[in-house]
Amino acid sequence: MIELTLPFPPTVNTIWRRVGNRTVLSRRGRQFRSDAMEAIAEQWQGQALTGRLAVKLVLIPPTLQARDIDNYSKGVLDAITHAGVWVDDGQVDQLTIIRGDKAKGGGCLVEIVEIAEAA
Repeated sequence: MIELTLPFPPTVNTIWRRVGNRTVLSRRGRQFRSDAMEAIAEQWQGQALTGRLAVKLVLIPPTLQARDIDNYSKGVLDAITHAGVWVDDGQVDQLTIIRGDKAKGGGCLVEIVEIAEAA
């Protein structure tokens, strides 16, 4: 099992922006990806996982603001992909998202378990 502690992610509604006919990563999206990849590099060094995966996210919000927790997984999974923890987030067969208790600064706890070898 791989356990990671990441910054609190931006919502999927703020990660991407339309620029003309292109969709690009927003400033918030780029900052989160950079911060998350730095945190991952400090916590994990290994070969990219190649099997099927189960991932659990515990979102620790920085405020009591109302949130749709399903809007936060995309940025986390994409950052983990870019950090090279796995080959592609399409390997994730099970995704569990839990709303944790509010904490100053917020965060996201990630557990990754390989559930089967790649075919």
